[in-house]
Amino acid sequence: MWSRLPLDFNDCLCYHYFTMVVCPCKIGPEPHKMSVQAIQDELNALLYDEAVQKACDAKDRELLSVIITQAKAPLFDFLQGKTEWKVRGKWRRPDNGFDIERNVQLDVEFKDAVDECVGKRIIDLLKAYNQKVVSEELLYARTIPVEEGTL
Repeated sequence: MWSRLPLDFNDCLCYHYFTMVVCPCKIGPEPHKMSVQAIQDELNALLYDEAVQKACDAKDRELLSVIITQAKAPLFDFLQGKTEWKVRGKWRRPDNGFDIERNVQLDVEFKDAVDECVGKRIIDLLKAYNQKVVSEELLYARTIPVEEGTL
């Protein structure tokens, strides 16, 4: 009798990625169980790949912003395209003093679905990436709708 080898997630993702049967953000494994490379690859696919956007029926323009210290900004160089802004952050310390940090704001415009599955998956992946690589106590990342623009 014919038997087939069991498929792992990457096999399923490749199948669905190339056939575009299911939106990848709906079939992905839990981000904290993924390798760093798998997280980076899925982030790039969700943010930039038109075929993935089509599979997710992603048509709404959104802006992803990540604010990180300048020293840790190179940890996001794997992103295929982004705008980097130098920004300052002022934070209250527990002793009621203040710290001023030199930060970088990374902006990426992407397309999201009506149910916001792409944006939610991106945030979950960024949380896992922070735990595995960046090691910020609290990574500040957000998505906001882009209502009007020249692009």
